[in-house]
Amino acid sequence: MITNDSIQTGIDPVRATDIRHRNIMAVLSAIYASRNHGGASQSDIVTNIGLKAPSVFRVFSYLEQNGYITPCQSSRTIPESRKGRHPVYYTVCPDAVYSIGIEFWSSCLSLGVFNFNRQRIYSHMEMLDDSVDAAKVEELICSLTRMAVSELGIPDEKIAGIGIAAPGKVNVATGSVVYYSRIKGMENYPLKEAVEKSLGYRVLVHNNCSALASSVYRYGDKDPGKAMFAFLVRGGVNGAMVSENGIYTAADGTSLEAGHIPVSFDGPLCSCGLKGCLQAYMLELNAQIGGKTQDSVLFSSITDIKDPKADAILEKAAFYMYSGMKTIQRSLSPDSFLIICPSIFVAETLAEKIRVLYKGARDYFQNRIPSVFAMAYDNVVAQAGASDLVIDAFFES
Repeated sequence: MITNDSIQTGIDPVRATDIRHRNIMAVLSAIYASRNHGGASQSDIVTNIGLKAPSVFRVFSYLEQNGYITPCQSSRTIPESRKGRHPVYYTVCPDAVYSIGIEFWSSCLSLGVFNFNRQRIYSHMEMLDDSVDAAKVEELICSLTRMAVSELGIPDEKIAGIGIAAPGKVNVATGSVVYYSRIKGMENYPLKEAVEKSLGYRVLVHNNCSALASSVYRYGDKDPGKAMFAFLVRGGVNGAMVSENGIYTAADGTSLEAGHIPVSFDGPLCSCGLKGCLQAYMLELNAQIGGKTQDSVLFSSITDIKDPKADAILEKAAFYMYSGMKTIQRSLSPDSFLIICPSIFVAETLAEKIRVLYKGARDYFQNRIPSVFAMAYDNVVAQAGASDLVIDAFFES
């Protein structure tokens, strides 16, 4: 793993190594970003980053000698008018760095291991029962991580860290889960500290909707605009805002809690202690269609919109979500909204009904209608989003 201590120069050891380390990470990050676009040449880096050619040459030599990058066949077209030697393109070595992405909620924990090409090379899913508590989740994270690393035979020094996409409200700064009502003991739980102490790897913790949203925003096939707000409708409702600047967090370093946006102040009682939250309304609607108030998946019994009762339930759910979206627009003004549900049928139905609501209402404070997308929950996307937390931190280190 690249560290300041691994870089030696003959002058001013602190300042020189710090500068060179930043240069190395900037170059490696640019090559990583180019991996699916034909790679990057030394002249690309000089142009795009602004480092001088001799510095770029030394960094490329260091990275190639230490197994981080390798020459590649590029699909990029070289102009016929270009004279002299053709550039050599480089990409990252898949086995140079590994990251682990974990996502969990009250019913399931899934773990994926990713190589430096962002390819998942290992996956494991563990179903959770009603008796699971916070300590058991921590224990599972550690035991499943050890099992994965052992089976793959990855040296510890090649593991950049573990990204954990956790449910509920997360303090990103401390890596603790502030509150998640569906797992006992998951209140101000120091997940980052506990897992780091047990495994010795760097740990990053964020909200699971944030990890999903970030992954879709950066690598999805939709145009989210400059900023996108995502809703994860699963056991409850959560939300996240992502933009070209990354995942939005509150001023106190915590993730957003979109499920507890008040739709009214005299509605059903919510698990947070208030009344009329978006999540409380969604749980109440779920109960009306036959699901239990604490059912594992909201609206899981709806499979056919031709059922008038199901259609009426989703119509109301769409209205409550639309009301929450209008509140979000007032403060954050995203260009698009993404609705993620385990069922693509439910997600697309909600999205379409919300589009209709937007078209039928004039808003003097908004001069455009946001795009509304839908997708089915995908554990590969969730794991990759958690893994991205590690890679982002790796390049920033």
